[in-house]
Amino acid sequence: MLLFALSISPASAQIDNLTNLSPEWIRSGARNAATDGADIFAYNPGGLARLKNGFHINIGNQSFMRRPSHEFDLGFGETKYKQEANDLFVPNLYMGYNKNNWALFGGFYIAGGGATADYPTGSISTDMVSFGSLAATGGAYQGYTNAYLKASSYYMAAAIGGSYKLSDMLSFGLSVRNIMAKNKTEAGTTLIDMTGQMPDYSMSLNNEDKASGMGVVCGVDIMPSHSLNLSFRYESKVKLDFETKQIKTDDFGLTVDGDKNRRDLPAVAGVGIAYSANEKFKILSDFNYYFQKQADWGTTFIGEEEDLSDLAGNAYTYSLAFEYKVLPKVIFSLGGVYTADRYQDRDAYYTHLGAFEVVQESNFSINTGFNIALTEKIKINLGYMQALYSKDKKVEALAIPAEVKINNSISGFGIGLDLTF
Repeated sequence: MLLFALSISPASAQIDNLTNLSPEWIRSGARNAATDGADIFAYNPGGLARLKNGFHINIGNQSFMRRPSHEFDLGFGETKYKQEANDLFVPNLYMGYNKNNWALFGGFYIAGGGATADYPTGSISTDMVSFGSLAATGGAYQGYTNAYLKASSYYMAAAIGGSYKLSDMLSFGLSVRNIMAKNKTEAGTTLIDMTGQMPDYSMSLNNEDKASGMGVVCGVDIMPSHSLNLSFRYESKVKLDFETKQIKTDDFGLTVDGDKNRRDLPAVAGVGIAYSANEKFKILSDFNYYFQKQADWGTTFIGEEEDLSDLAGNAYTYSLAFEYKVLPKVIFSLGGVYTADRYQDRDAYYTHLGAFEVVQESNFSINTGFNIALTEKIKINLGYMQALYSKDKKVEALAIPAEVKINNSISGFGIGLDLTF
């Protein structure tokens, strides 16, 4: 099966799980210990009971401009492929009700994926598929043209849960979520006969892969004093068995209609600290650990069969941010997020078709923005983030073989509305 779309994540360098679950994260990069908005349903479920009594609605959207690229030389000169599309719609909706020590909440958000890989002139993966198709003709065709690749991935989470404040210091949260994942892949190439004796032969595939699975999220929030808040969150692994549906017959013979392929959403552990130095200045810090090696992502063959999740290894993110009340109703945020990949064998993982098109590597992002209180009950969140990657990182494409230079950059914008009534 071609797994072009399964690794696409717009603002996270760990491979499948997203950290950007609200515009509030875009403006700061640290939300694990926050207690000031309904989006903490996704970050600090244990702290939900600390919100004010009444109804809460948080609605937002994020837009991303991703520019992954890869270049290599197979002896015919340097070839470079670059992502073309933007991801303008990554929405979220969180809503709930607080009364005294209780809180009941639900939400819809993109837990993984949320992006499109668009290579209208092809990529290294379409090159490899085209080479294989040429070899299968036994020399009848000697070249190819008009290659293209477009793939998308969305892991929609629908969740419901609650929180209870046991005391002023301690509160708990628990939710159940259903992950509904959908990946689409369209790819093609046209074989040509350099002698002109054979007509051009177009080949393509058009697949849709779907899966669903259940998981739980639990959290604890500890507030030793009014100035200090600590949180812990654990998200269980979600088992996902993707089933392939061929929208069009696969001319390459790479996929099977009705075939099932496993790619779980890994478990996550998150810790957060928030410290208010005074009424205007707050410091926040997050740490998230992604248990990718425990997930089943299928296998790849490198001399012998290898587990993809083992090759990827686990990953983590660390963030530090501050908030400053520049005006009575305006809070300015600035933060930085470092995401570390911990590949056990990067070259071997990149044999997985689609990896070069996404460029999943360590990066550092700068996050900034504003929280604006229009009224006591209506807040607007505006955020911008820029993810920076190492330049010209080199990966050995073992299947060709060739040395590939990979690059990436991501710009993101978020806008959201937080209501209490």
